[in-house]
Amino acid sequence: MRLSPTFARFALSSMALLASVPSGAQTVVKYGVAAISMSHAPAMMAVAAPEIFAKHGIRMDLTDFRGNSQNCLTAMITGAVETCQTGTTTGTDAIAEGANIKGVAVIIGPISEIVLSAKAVAKLGGVNAASPLAERMRALKGLRLVSSGPGTAHYVTLDAMMKKAGMSISDIKFRTLGDTIAMMEGIRNDQIDGAMWTVGTLAGVLADKSGVRWINVAGGEVPEFRGVPYVTTYAQTAWVEKNPDTVARMHAALSDATAAMKKDPAKYSKLLKDKYFPQLDQGLWDESYKQGVPSLLDGARAPKAGWEYFLQLQAENTKKDYSKAAWERALIPAAQSK
Repeated sequence: MRLSPTFARFALSSMALLASVPSGAQTVVKYGVAAISMSHAPAMMAVAAPEIFAKHGIRMDLTDFRGNSQNCLTAMITGAVETCQTGTTTGTDAIAEGANIKGVAVIIGPISEIVLSAKAVAKLGGVNAASPLAERMRALKGLRLVSSGPGTAHYVTLDAMMKKAGMSISDIKFRTLGDTIAMMEGIRNDQIDGAMWTVGTLAGVLADKSGVRWINVAGGEVPEFRGVPYVTTYAQTAWVEKNPDTVARMHAALSDATAAMKKDPAKYSKLLKDKYFPQLDQGLWDESYKQGVPSLLDGARAPKAGWEYFLQLQAENTKKDYSKAAWERALIPAAQSK
């Protein structure tokens, strides 16, 4: 992968800044996050509830890559950050293409949903949000739908769902968009017919009735996706082998953060909102947290069946060889769940 001049300057300045952090009793991990959202909440807990990580002697220095998964991964590979928490498929694609990286924690399972505009739904005749899944999928034909681009977890899942209904993505008017504000405004103003994104993030159009939750993958509407890992934390293999104790403690801290979010949702929902989304409408945040937390993977581990099934879907989508990204090769043992 090649860095753009702008990103190269960013990477160098980031490394200089991080190098200036004074050392202490805690091990500082330069931790890249593809985006600040419920998909990545356990890492965000390192800032909102640092005591969970301090218990393991870890302090996470987060870098938010604002939705750019490739920049996150590139920063990790070049050493600007030590880890990158990103879409699982972004990492397995890199492994298939020769990157020597390992998954050190698996964060969350399926967390996507499809939201359609109320105007689009009104034109679908007798098909509605309560219709059988296959009918709702076929009703997408010809609609203007946005999501993340080819190769991402959302895209791979959408492609598999379309095939399950006897169609392909070419049957819809698809384009790439990662800005949730633009998605909601597009739905409200009839610029798009719908979007597939992280559950809860489009709650604004559900609240004002301009949008309709059409398919809730996070809620288990597609049972075969339940064990699929959507987000994984990757690190260079050399760094993992050089720092086994740090990796083990970091994994344990992420696991504890997930457990805390599930055990005391009111406490940690408030902490996360106050830190990261203070201006967000409380109802919208509550919806995002409620929908997202059940998808967090206990123990920050991925089951073999789910990992391998996602690789299968990815191979069908991209036609690449993912043998190097197999569960037992791509993940450290602590991130594996049988």
